[in-house]
Amino acid sequence: MEVSGGDSVAIAAQCARLLLQLRDSTGETQRQLARRIGMTESMISRLERGDHVPNVTTLCRIAQAFGRRLEIVFHEHEHSHSDGTQHVHGHSHVDAEHRHKHD
Repeated sequence: MEVSGGDSVAIAAQCARLLLQLRDSTGETQRQLARRIGMTESMISRLERGDHVPNVTTLCRIAQAFGRRLEIVFHEHEHSHSDGTQHVHGHSHVDAEHRHKHD
């Protein structure tokens, strides 16, 4: 199954929002983050603009840099058809938020 262009754009946008939130929370510059995780400043910029879909390795490096763990969740996504039937597709969701364990 191929990822549609719309899905890639949505994933890139979500990753961009998460990266910006994480970096803003520390006050770190793009240059500082890039040096810390072994990437170029221009790549951090592209990621934050949503111009590039990061691979899993990049996501793991970013998560580690902020003391987080990467979690990838596949959600069911329903599409309605003109005949009233629904088709369910797997949809990927990238969540770099830290999940706390509940006792």
